[in-house]
Amino acid sequence: MSIKFEKVNYTYDIGLPSEKVALRDISHIFSDHCFTALIGKTGSGKSTLLQHLNALILPTSGKISIGSYIIDFSLEYKDGKVDERKMKRKRKKKLKDIKSLRKKVGIVFQFPEYQLFEETVLKDVMFGPKNFGKSEEEAKKVSYEALKQVDLDSSYYERSPFELSGGEKRRVAIAGILALEPDVLVLDEPTVGLDADGEKNFLNLIKDIYSRGTSIILSTHNMDLVLKYAENALLLEDGKIVLADRPHVLFKNEELLKRSVLRKPKVLEFADELIKKGLPLNVENIFDIPSLAKEIDRCKR
Repeated sequence: MSIKFEKVNYTYDIGLPSEKVALRDISHIFSDHCFTALIGKTGSGKSTLLQHLNALILPTSGKISIGSYIIDFSLEYKDGKVDERKMKRKRKKKLKDIKSLRKKVGIVFQFPEYQLFEETVLKDVMFGPKNFGKSEEEAKKVSYEALKQVDLDSSYYERSPFELSGGEKRRVAIAGILALEPDVLVLDEPTVGLDADGEKNFLNLIKDIYSRGTSIILSTHNMDLVLKYAENALLLEDGKIVLADRPHVLFKNEELLKRSVLRKPKVLEFADELIKKGLPLNVENIFDIPSLAKEIDRCKR
């Protein structure tokens, strides 16, 4: 399922002293079965854009096509000014059918404990399917499968989700989304707070979910993650898209990295030093330490 943004704008607190433009004329297509990383400085608009992906936030203006679902907020004018009454009616009408959309696009936020509320892990994962009309037995069946997919066995079913580690909570939150069988999984800073082993295990889980056919769209400050896992990088700056391309294209642009306060992945920094010393590495073949070792071996033959 593809997602298309056409001239999407979003402004917080319109008409108030705190008014702030968060997204500016966003046009982009998230292709079917993509693995896309949203990157940029804090306040660049990443989280705001993510929340538009399943209509948690509705655009101030513009059009979003999510599969066959269309959110169209072309501005309505009266006497040369935006007609806020008509715009509010448009939004109210769209909200009526948003439930079906949120089954297709699931979001896991940066702090998953805010999404967990039931007394046991199994009940928490079952909540979504039951809310969408599945029977108790049907909800259990899809929840068992979702928990298995995130590597949480039956020993977790009756445990309180609040007693779990950060990484385990994230797995439960993801299981709750996977039980809805979404086409797209959206993650906001998914590795924050995890130790090195927890991060590695979690990212292997995300990679496995992607390999099963689910699109992954995530925001992150972790450039090593972007290089190793993402097929596309979307760089935001002051609410605008300033680059949409493969990660290697971004990491070649030293000026853009500096302006966006982004650090090149460590493995590419090391590769640059080897290139300066005369080793003709092809950085396009480098994604992590094993691929760097393979490229060094190729150059020495």
